[in-house]
Amino acid sequence: MHTKLFVVLLALAGLALVGTGCSSTPSDSGDGASAEREYIDDDTLEAFDRDFRSLSMAIARVNEDEERAMRTKISESARMYQKALISALYDDSSQARRTLAAVMLGFTGDASVVSLLLDKVNNEDEPESVRLNAVLGLATLGDKLRDYEKHGELMKTFSSQMRSKEASFSMRRASIMAYAVAFDGAQSDSILPLRDSFLSDGDVRVQIAAINAMGDIGDTNAVPDLAVVGLDHPDSDIRAASAVALGKIADPTRVLPALEDACMDENALVRRQAIDAISKQYGSDPERVFAVIVTGLSDFDSRVREAAALALARIDDARAIDSLLQATGDRTAMVRQAAAESLGKLITADREKEAFPLVDMLGDQNPGVKGAALASLTGITKRDFGSEQPRWQKYFYEKYPDLDPANMYAGGPKPRVSSGISNSSSRRSTSSSSRTQPRSTRNTSSRNTTNRNSSRNNGRTNNTGRNR
Repeated sequence: MHTKLFVVLLALAGLALVGTGCSSTPSDSGDGASAEREYIDDDTLEAFDRDFRSLSMAIARVNEDEERAMRTKISESARMYQKALISALYDDSSQARRTLAAVMLGFTGDASVVSLLLDKVNNEDEPESVRLNAVLGLATLGDKLRDYEKHGELMKTFSSQMRSKEASFSMRRASIMAYAVAFDGAQSDSILPLRDSFLSDGDVRVQIAAINAMGDIGDTNAVPDLAVVGLDHPDSDIRAASAVALGKIADPTRVLPALEDACMDENALVRRQAIDAISKQYGSDPERVFAVIVTGLSDFDSRVREAAALALARIDDARAIDSLLQATGDRTAMVRQAAAESLGKLITADREKEAFPLVDMLGDQNPGVKGAALASLTGITKRDFGSEQPRWQKYFYEKYPDLDPANMYAGGPKPRVSSGISNSSSRRSTSSSSRTQPRSTRNTSSRNTTNRNSSRNNGRTNNTGRNR
């Protein structure tokens, strides 16, 4: 399921138990961990709520291991308490129980709860918090929605909530996400409700949800709206979302030109997302996509340069190595780090020698840059000398002697060593100093010389006046 859906889901699920004031783990009746529970006490209910919050935090931190563990834990609890959750779903004495039960039932993975949750969504007498979590519970069931015997009725319910003027933006947005999860082209589902939400809903958050859904579905009928309306929209967030969605749709004839233009958008976020999106179209026109992404390495915004460096690794084009080596000298740490990471993915063992510049990056002041350089060096060479530059240098110098400065003039004449006394030597030294001198210093020197000449000229002019 879409990650954004879970962020919304978990934030809303946390509203269910406000005011319970309990803090404990799911209670164990002592009849075995696998026994099915038929009642949920308040302590157990709040423990479920805390698990949702922990899952939400894991998603926000992009901690995949923790996220996977929390999903498993919640699913196990939901299956264990399935009977109790169904009972709580109809507990008229507690809105909090009905609200949390609605979303928890989705984690059971049991298709039999679809009809129960659908009834709750359609029950106008229920508070929106219960109906909203029922929508989220349905979305959590994923592919099970496509096999529901009354699939058309299910899609009609989601579509109705998407268009409802009484529904909150949260309900409209959640219904869009659930519609996308249940979408099945084989059952003649249409993206028209999503297009309507994108083009007519007054809330940008809902519009972006519709754009994301169309991208996830990948229907080519969405391309004109996304390319013409979305990428030309005055709101930069909508333009960025449209670029992301287009990158997921297999229609290169229309998508590539649109994304190429988006890579020159006035907004840096849009350019960044467009570069990432166009990299996913690499297989349709490698030359064109490669040229666009490499150009992004010279963008004035560091976030765009970072996106370009990462995208070059994603397309796995060895031609990018030279450009990425140049990017290791970028003034911004995040770009240098991205370049180092990408080089580790592109430089193969037979081109190991080209990884030598990464050794210099071990001396970078930024820990992220040093870590990326070390990880890439270790991955390419299959050696691990830690962050000790001398040991890495020794490894490369011994394996590739021409990299060693001591062998720089091997087999050829060394430059003459001059005492620096002769005039010609002095002129060479002055000339060299002039080329390497900072521009501001050279300008100051030039101005001082001009002032001295002016003083001398003024002195001659004054003397001339006195002679007259």
